[in-house]
Amino acid sequence: MRDQLEKLIVLQTLDLRVLQMEREKSQIPQTIASLEEDLKKEEEKFRLAKESLEKLQKDRRKKEKDLEEEVDRVKKAEARVLEIKTNKEYQAVLKEIDNAKKVNRQREEEILDILEKLEESQKQITQGEKDLEEKRKEKERQITDLRQKESSFEQEMAGKVQQKEQKEREIPPELLSRYRMLAEKRQGIAVARVVQGVCQACHMNLRPQLYIELQKQDSLILCPNCNRILFWDNGAPKVEKP
Repeated sequence: MRDQLEKLIVLQTLDLRVLQMEREKSQIPQTIASLEEDLKKEEEKFRLAKESLEKLQKDRRKKEKDLEEEVDRVKKAEARVLEIKTNKEYQAVLKEIDNAKKVNRQREEEILDILEKLEESQKQITQGEKDLEEKRKEKERQITDLRQKESSFEQEMAGKVQQKEQKEREIPPELLSRYRMLAEKRQGIAVARVVQGVCQACHMNLRPQLYIELQKQDSLILCPNCNRILFWDNGAPKVEKP
């Protein structure tokens, strides 16, 4: 019986490994999608920053053009002063010139403010472009690693499935059927090792008489608490690895 139980232990190890790989493999597409979505958000953030920079540049050009036109208008108004003959008209032109110069000074301040913002924005864009490229490379590296991992899972799973099929052929059908039924109900753990009289699956202490019977290794014994197949770990060399 011990020989058959050792085979079950090996089969269970294979089953659990395949199950683990299936779970990890199933998560890979979602992880890749999440990485791609993160990269898209970073790219969108950078695009919006560039749009903001372009808007500042457009505002600067417009204000500079407005200022240029207004300065030209002031020059023309100042030239007209020499041609004015009435005091009323003279005062009106002076007031017009004064108001225009005030507006121009305000425009100049606004242009200086935009230039400061442009300088800071340009620095952020330059740094943002470097950061984005680094993030893109890192995301692409992670995605490549995940796809390679997915491929390696497929290869390893194929090998483990072959080993499982070989091991299943070595186990009596009735025992294999019981094992499968328990594995389905017990999250893949159908066979539990017993170390120093304790079931390693549910951590229950076995009754002394049951523990003695288990050590004889001549019959199939189930844990009274969790109903798993018990295997006495007597400190002998480990069973073959899958």
